[in-house]
Amino acid sequence: MNTKVVAAVIAIMMVVVAGGWYVLNSHDDDGGSQGTGDVIDALGREISIPENLDGGIVTIGSSGALRFASMFDVYDFIIEVDQGDITDSKNGRAYSYAFAYDSLDVATQSHPDSKLETATLESIVNKHPSLVITMESVWNNYAENFRILAGQCTVVVLKDQQMKFMTNDEGGLAEYFEFNVNLLGKVLKQEDRASEIIAGIEGILDDIRSISGTSDTRVYVAGVTISGSNTLNTTFPTYMPFSINGITNAYDLGSTENKAVLTVEEFSNLDMDMIVVDPSSSDKIMGNQESQLVLRYLYGINNDGDASNDIPVYVTVPIVWDSINYDCALASAYYTSYLVYGKMSLEEVEQKIAHVFEVFYGAENSANVFDDMKEFFVGKSAANGQEMPLLGEVEIVLNANGSYSFAA
Repeated sequence: MNTKVVAAVIAIMMVVVAGGWYVLNSHDDDGGSQGTGDVIDALGREISIPENLDGGIVTIGSSGALRFASMFDVYDFIIEVDQGDITDSKNGRAYSYAFAYDSLDVATQSHPDSKLETATLESIVNKHPSLVITMESVWNNYAENFRILAGQCTVVVLKDQQMKFMTNDEGGLAEYFEFNVNLLGKVLKQEDRASEIIAGIEGILDDIRSISGTSDTRVYVAGVTISGSNTLNTTFPTYMPFSINGITNAYDLGSTENKAVLTVEEFSNLDMDMIVVDPSSSDKIMGNQESQLVLRYLYGINNDGDASNDIPVYVTVPIVWDSINYDCALASAYYTSYLVYGKMSLEEVEQKIAHVFEVFYGAENSANVFDDMKEFFVGKSAANGQEMPLLGEVEIVLNANGSYSFAA
């Protein structure tokens, strides 16, 4: 080949490579701010509202990105999510019953949970999405790659979810929650829907308070889900539903962590009148020494011939699966209010829970959410040798092999 031709080809290749490197590495000096600054995100970045969503939406971060986006019914625009939103959906994630995220293709429409590694960055850039939604903590963990990505498309950063509270001191929605809903309402050009969501949830909060009261009943929350399912001696020191409806948490050992793991002795020494159990823990009962010891203690108390010291056990709606699910927290607040205050029937509880999901996902998308969730947990608990129906009372039974289990 002619020397001049070879040189020309090499020069063209260098320009192409350099251009590609610029695309994947260029970003504004202000950390990824774009356009005319239509809205301000959680990082204080000025970002432009996408003209349309024709390129699709990518969500990054199991701690809330898809959870908040799902309130706006953008399922038809979702082109990529965290892998767990496809392979480990359902459980207490109500939004995964409202929308079929588990039908997305893992190989082409997912990335590692809560990560923006270089390979993921390149893949997303090549998809040319209209919008990427992530959380503040996820951005901070991969800030440089997010800055690069923000040079190629609109990236909106939401405030992190909070495990312990969703209301402010006046009883309205917490600032972080309202901020995220309003921000997405602007970015998605659905500000009326954002207002509807906020008004609807605040209406639910008011309703829960109206059916609450005063009671000396102390309730222990067993087998909570956080960083996976847990044993029955694991609890929430701060349980969001109780923060809403005023019920007294039987756990009073002083931990300020998101979860507390008690010794069996600590558990048995608690002053408790009732237990609500998370059915996600059904896989941590058979063959687990701590859970078996808890059940043995309760079996003894409830079968000693003295009904006055019985501790009834009920199955509540789980509130955590890959961070807090606010809709399920409200559902559990309704159910535990029913158990403690007794101001409504179980049928009314189910109607109110159905309304919670309607507020979050709309009438059409929410129609089967709670029925599907109930069916899921019947199957999951049965697969683990338990009977743990949502909103049901269960008893502890002694099996022929000496083990203990829940029976409805």
